[in-house]
Order: sequence, then C-alpha cells, then structure tokens
Amino acid sequence: MSLSEWKKVDFKQFINDFGIDILTKNAPTILFSKKDKEHEAYNSLIAFFFVASALLIYIAISLLIIEIYFSIVVFITVIVIAIIVDIVLILNYVKSNVYIKPIECLLEIFNHLDFYCFSFYIVYSGKSHPNKAKSIIYKLYQEEVLKNTIDITPIEVYLRISQDSKIDYENLGFFFEYGEGELFENELIDHDSWQFFSYEITKHDNYIAVANWAHQYEWRNDLELDFDKLHNYAPWIIKVWDQLNLKPITEEFEADINWKLRYINPLPKLKPWDGPLKDQVYEHSNPTWENDIIANAIKNVIGNEYRVETLKDLKIDLFELKAYFRDLDI
Repeated sequence: MSLSEWKKVDFKQFINDFGIDILTKNAPTILFSKKDKEHEAYNSLIAFFFVASALLIYIAISLLIIEIYFSIVVFITVIVIAIIVDIVLILNYVKSNVYIKPIECLLEIFNHLDFYCFSFYIVYSGKSHPNKAKSIIYKLYQEEVLKNTIDITPIEVYLRISQDSKIDYENLGFFFEYGEGELFENELIDHDSWQFFSYEITKHDNYIAVANWAHQYEWRNDLELDFDKLHNYAPWIIKVWDQLNLKPITEEFEADINWKLRYINPLPKLKPWDGPLKDQVYEHSNPTWENDIIANAIKNVIGNEYRVETLKDLKIDLFELKAYFRDLDI
C-alpha cells in the first residue's frame, strides 16, 4: 500500500495554525498495570537474609563464648565483610525492582487534503520479556545495538479538519496493535495485529489499556471482561498527556535511540480518502522481529538444540552474547 500522499506537517506551524489543545485532547489516555515490571533479583534478596541471619548467629555465638575465646580483630572483620556483602545484595535487589511505565509521548503530524494523522509514540521506561533468560538476551540487544532500554509503541489517531473553520474537526478513530484477550505474559507476540476503531468506542471513559508485556493495546472494556488479567495485574493506573510530556520527534532524538532499528513504520498506515477505515488493513514488515532477534542469538551463540529457560542457562554465554550483538551487522 503506497502512502506517498501523506505529507509530514511542521509541528510549530501546526501549533500556530490550530493550537496545542487539539493535540492534547486527542493524545491517547493510557491505562497501564503497575505490575508490569522488570524481573526481580530474588536470589539477591534470599542471599541478603541468609547473610544477615548468619551474621546474627555469629554475633550470638561470639558473645556466648567470649570468656573462652574472643578476637576483636576477627569479630570486627567478619561484621564489616558481612555488612558490605549485604549492602551489595540489597542494592542489587532494589536495582532490579523497577516498575515499567509510560514516561512520555512523542508525536508526528501528517496531512493529505483535509485529513490528518497524529502519530503518537508512547515511550515506556523499559520492556521485560516474561522468560527471564530471554529478557536478559533482549536487554543485551537493546544495550549493544539500540543503545538504550526504552520501548516505543505507536498509536495513530485520524481526524478530518475543516479547511473553512480550523476550530471544527471530526475525530475518525484509532489504529494500533490490538492484543485483546492475550495473556499478559504470552511469549509469542505478533506485531501484525493492527486494527482500526471508531472514535465512538472511547465513550464512557473507555481508555486504551496495555494488553501485554510487549505493550500492545486493548480497550478498558475488553480488560473488564478478562477477570484474571484485570485483577492479577491491578492496580491499573491512568496516564494522561499534556504539554509537558507531549513532544515532537526530532532528528537528533531519532539518531540517539537508533529509530531505524526499531521496526517502526513512520508513515500513517491508512488512507481515509480511500474508503471506510475499518475495511483497510496494514501488514507489518517484520511482525515477529523481537522473537527472531532472541531466537537468532540463541541459535548463533548457544545452539538450536539448547533450551534457554533460566538464568543458569546463560551464565557461560553472557560475554559471548554481548560480543555477538556488538558485532551484529544490521
């Protein structure tokens, strides 16, 4: 589908012509789970309590036999070493106990005739694959290739703005990757699941909700029909965008985050002038790209016959995986 008719609109010029309110009012309100988080280093937490308990036992025994044997040098040395180890362990756990959340909303504006597309890109603080070992592999890819661990997902909003009255406009609807009914931790994500929804669907605070760990979306009404997801991933938090966190995309930003390597088609996917939007489709250029990256890394570094399920499966391969991604020719 050729979309060459769409032309990018200068952000400042659009603000001068239409104002900022039309953008903030149409920026998609996001409902996200506070239990979408990085994998916690529970082994560090367990080890912390083990070391702390061992230290208390050592102190108690030392005090009991103080009249038989006691060395102030050994006593202080053991305490200091144990405290240092415990500090390292608890800091490692705290560092891993990170919630993933939407932090800002980027924007591009496109126009053809009296039709406009607001391409919103929701930026998340991270992304955590449900398989802990594969999550490590993907994070190595992010660090070595993408140079950061943020996640970006697009939501397109289509409008018709009257050329006679720039105040009046018709909101046509939303287009995004739809993940209705999927388990939040389903490993196999297909990015070829785009669907269009009329603006009418947003009535009665029917917000766009995060559907899974890969930050596809469904609607709040869909979520309420999925009792397990709704309650297991509560609390759900509403994120609204304003002038402070709604930003235009710049060339400098695209370069900083390696935009071209994120498999995001920057052009609008639909043509409102070509018939009903609900009948139009979009095919992703590489719908399984995240799974492919992980699978190829396992194949080339560890081997196809090897199952990667836990962190123990990766200990001897972490440096090789880093080198593999560092030298990857993309």
